[in-house]
Amino acid sequence: MTIKDILKKEIDRISLSREQILNLESVAGDFIKLLKREGFKVHIGGSLAKGTVVQKEGRQDVDIFVVFNYSEDIFKLEGALKRIDLPGKLKKVHGSRDYFQIVCKDVLLEIIPVVKNNDPELAENITDISLSHVKYIAGEIEKNPEIADEIKLAKVFCRAQRCYGAESYIKGFSGYSLEVLVIYFGGFVKFLRGIVKCKTKKVIDPLKYFKSEREVLTELNESKLNGPIILVDPTYKYRNISAGLGMESFEKFVESAKKFLRLPLATFFERQEIDIKKMKDFALAKKAKFVEINLGTDRQEGDIAGTKMKKILDFFERELVRKQQKVLQKEFDYDNVGQKAKGYLVVEEKEEIELRGPPSGLDDAVKAFKKAKNKVSKKKGYYWYKEKSGIREVLRLVKKVEKEMGAGIEI
Repeated sequence: MTIKDILKKEIDRISLSREQILNLESVAGDFIKLLKREGFKVHIGGSLAKGTVVQKEGRQDVDIFVVFNYSEDIFKLEGALKRIDLPGKLKKVHGSRDYFQIVCKDVLLEIIPVVKNNDPELAENITDISLSHVKYIAGEIEKNPEIADEIKLAKVFCRAQRCYGAESYIKGFSGYSLEVLVIYFGGFVKFLRGIVKCKTKKVIDPLKYFKSEREVLTELNESKLNGPIILVDPTYKYRNISAGLGMESFEKFVESAKKFLRLPLATFFERQEIDIKKMKDFALAKKAKFVEINLGTDRQEGDIAGTKMKKILDFFERELVRKQQKVLQKEFDYDNVGQKAKGYLVVEEKEEIELRGPPSGLDDAVKAFKKAKNKVSKKKGYYWYKEKSGIREVLRLVKKVEKEMGAGIEI
């Protein structure tokens, strides 16, 4: 089967039927009517408005933007939502700006308040420029309708490879950044090839706002230049829409893209469970230890909970390395629901490590060092001491900061 055949079959599998689209539009439309009767300006946003929605397990989500002239008026939305007869259960979600979810039978409506603005630079919140994103992507798809299917392929591929989502615990490609990249490169496969070829930090300016890459690096805020890709927002030239892409997710994407381009298979579009057996076999072959970690938090499920649990896992990994334990593999597994997650590590363990103390010429420091430390030895002009270490010893130290980090860890 050729790559063209695989992609065509995949598009058929991941695309919603006309009936499904009409159902989403109907549910959203009925809800919008309720809000409009309350005097609100309301628009459908997200993938449904752009034409890039894909099949997914569980409920399909639909973004509903409620537009306000002034941020001071946003508080009116919650009162209205509690007053009207909603099609499902209402939930308030805390974030940089609180928004709401309505859980229907097979649809999740996300009601997002935005403040109208004509200048993105003056936007009070990043969500305030979301409607500009919808307008830009929808306009590009109108000019080239086939690109919508290419965007769908990119989204499903990245989701399957665990590098999709702007959530802090994922630090993957956002939906909007993927849409812009696929449009820029001219298709899904071209997008893969274009990113794989990156040797250093990639600078992409789709609308050529700047004269050169150097000018991009000079004009953008330094804090927005982090990450492996600098992607200038077509709707606002001073924003890097890939600033949230982390190196871990990027490297995972590049590795998967290379494998797919070498041997294209439909399985690359299917999210696989973490292969625990493979990790255990790898640990055995390396004479290392496989560590299964239980993570938990009392914070709001979703991005906040996931971020807290990923943060303590990352901290555990860093402390292992600091204590001379070699981490060969790491996986984090959280499905954005609930307050529990799993972590998996393969570690070459040292139960005792040697650490350097003062140089031999500092007599007072050496005297104090010998008094404070056990198993002291001298070599290469320094005094050294041995300290108990190992996975459980490091865990014991990490558990002391659980409360401060807002998450618990057990093995």
